Amino acid sequence: MEVEGKLEFDGYMHYVVKLTALNDLSLKDATMHIPMMPNKTDYFMGLGQKGGKRPEQLSWKWDVAHKNQDGGWIGAVDAGLQFSLRDEHYSRPLNTNFYLQKPLVLPQSWGNENKGGIDIGLKGKSVLVNSYSGARELKKGDVIYYNFNLLITPFHPINTEAQWNERYYHAYKPVDSVVASGSNVINIHHGNEINPYINYPFIATKEMKQYIDQAHDKGLKVKIYNTVREVSNRVYELYPLRSLGTEVFSPGKGGGYSWLQEHVGKNYIAAWYVPQFKDAAIINSGMNRWHNYYVEGMNWLVDHIGIDGIYLDDVAFDRVTMKRIKRVLTKNGKPGLIDLHSANQYNKSDGFNNSANLYLEHFPYINRLWFGEYFDYENNQPDFFLTEVSGIPFGLMGEMLQDGGNPWRGMLYGMTNRMPYQKLTPADLWTAWDQFGIKGSKMIGYWSPNIPVKTDNDQVLTTVYSRAGKAMIAIASWAERDVAVKLTIDWDKLGIDPEKAKLSTPTIPNFQNGAQYKFGDAIPVEKNKGLLLMIE
Repeated sequence: MEVEGKLEFDGYMHYVVKLTALNDLSLKDATMHIPMMPNKTDYFMGLGQKGGKRPEQLSWKWDVAHKNQDGGWIGAVDAGLQFSLRDEHYSRPLNTNFYLQKPLVLPQSWGNENKGGIDIGLKGKSVLVNSYSGARELKKGDVIYYNFNLLITPFHPINTEAQWNERYYHAYKPVDSVVASGSNVINIHHGNEINPYINYPFIATKEMKQYIDQAHDKGLKVKIYNTVREVSNRVYELYPLRSLGTEVFSPGKGGGYSWLQEHVGKNYIAAWYVPQFKDAAIINSGMNRWHNYYVEGMNWLVDHIGIDGIYLDDVAFDRVTMKRIKRVLTKNGKPGLIDLHSANQYNKSDGFNNSANLYLEHFPYINRLWFGEYFDYENNQPDFFLTEVSGIPFGLMGEMLQDGGNPWRGMLYGMTNRMPYQKLTPADLWTAWDQFGIKGSKMIGYWSPNIPVKTDNDQVLTTVYSRAGKAMIAIASWAERDVAVKLTIDWDKLGIDPEKAKLSTPTIPNFQNGAQYKFGDAIPVEKNKGLLLMIE
């Protein structure tokens, strides 16, 4: 057995394990054991499991035809590990509803004609991740690669100040209207006058620069939608790319916009189409030389247009490309902000993967998550929000999208929705934040053993935002009906004198009515909702 391993600064470990048969033999099994401290295995996602509490016992078998899964993440908020099982034939599959057209390649080693699998459960004093491959016959000289990747989480400390300071406006609107909304970071999607195509070529460069300069004059940052998951049919190099066969254009059934059928021919996958600009996208094959164009295009946008970052709508490239992108976006002291949006990948078309698990290798370089279409903010449990949506176990924070999310539950994780995307915008919550002084506060979540304020109902959770002399308590309910809860307060941890403290709820439109309470009162909490309480 020859082992090559590397550990990078962001917590990524890559192992190449080469097994060579020195003689003919019958191998009973080849296994890898990852023993974990039980108190660092509270949560799990991957291997067909939605993010949440780790099941006591998990048994999983390979099914690459239907499931985009080769590993999972197991951990707690303050420590965890993602594991992915690969071999030398690994090729990045397609995502976002195209997985079934290019599924995972079954690792010859770990998969072993579907004899392999993974069992997870308590064994002795450890929670054991047991990856096995099963029996096989080897001839003298046979070589098998049992490769695997590990990611150590969290990747970095959570930057709560950035969460409170950077307030997103996700639309191309006049700069003055963005300023009036209370936002200070603008995302320019594609399909408009200054960013017409889904990515390169950039043709409205003069107009884009004028807009960005105007925003900068007002103290705002501007990011653009720029993906490489698809290639626009407006790309100048269309025919050279077509001449490369399926290196850049992923193979598929063709079709889509008539122009594609007439000019590109067959064996491609038609994707997003914007009628106004006749922009018809073709799915990129995943990893290829066109990514060099993508990186250089981003480099040019930073140098000549002055973009402050990019908005990613799902990701089709690997962490190496992400590192290159982050490097060009942050050069010369530029902010290089990257926010990642994903529709929920836990469905048949996407191979029942978890968006956070799928993109975890990119999280060290992401500033904000925005998950996303088809995420259910009403019927999932708190641990689903924590693991799959919030980003908190990985050193990130996020926002909510689908139907505006649930503002009460979102506040447990420091999340609002995004301007001006939903009818109920976060403007009033942002005002409440500022009136309290959330900037500079210390966030202590319900998952922390140091939480200073709890309720007497384990279905009604709290997160505390603490400042000297006052605290804002986010309360959110998963109880089956309206309830009334009493608070349990550790005044020493809270750092407030109970003899001088007052308890109230400020009036926040479309969120809660104002009220005064006494400590010890039963506080009413509606089903699926919550409150923001002030102790000062």
